[in-house]
Amino acid sequence: MPEKKRPAEMVWDCAKGLMYRTAYEILKNRTDAEDALMDAMARIVKHEKKFEGLECNNMRALAVIYVRNTAIDLYNRNRKQPYPLDEFPAESAETSSPEEEVIGNDAAAGLLAAIEKMPPSYRDVLLLAGKFGMDNREIAEVLHLENGTVRTRLSRARAILKETIGKMEKIEKTEGDRNA
Repeated sequence: MPEKKRPAEMVWDCAKGLMYRTAYEILKNRTDAEDALMDAMARIVKHEKKFEGLECNNMRALAVIYVRNTAIDLYNRNRKQPYPLDEFPAESAETSSPEEEVIGNDAAAGLLAAIEKMPPSYRDVLLLAGKFGMDNREIAEVLHLENGTVRTRLSRARAILKETIGKMEKIEKTEGDRNA
């Protein structure tokens, strides 16, 4: 009987290509991208329980968050200046974004658009909290942030979503009034 794979091995099998591309798009250097990928995998092994029971799409989404933040940390160490969060590379055209794979529901298209427009720093904390059920302390550990920073980013991300929902409800009401 074949031995059951550990969650980290399953992450590697289903996400290594996307993880490498994500790191490379940030670092623009093969060696640095490989280093970031290996550092992220070490962190994934350390937090392997977070990946237990997830299907491949969700594993990839969570793994991309790990590698993105690891690559940004490496970029900042190498360049001694912060990576401009508003200038993140676009998601690779050959794969769908992790957010699309996690949400993937037509009814959530407006929310998905709002999430995609968010800076990655807000998007990551929102997905880690909402989709993966992590508390602020766990998110702070995964993203190498202070608890206060996580609380602030999560609050701002939720405010963006609340505003988007309000706009969507207003549009639906206006369209409903026109059709009546």
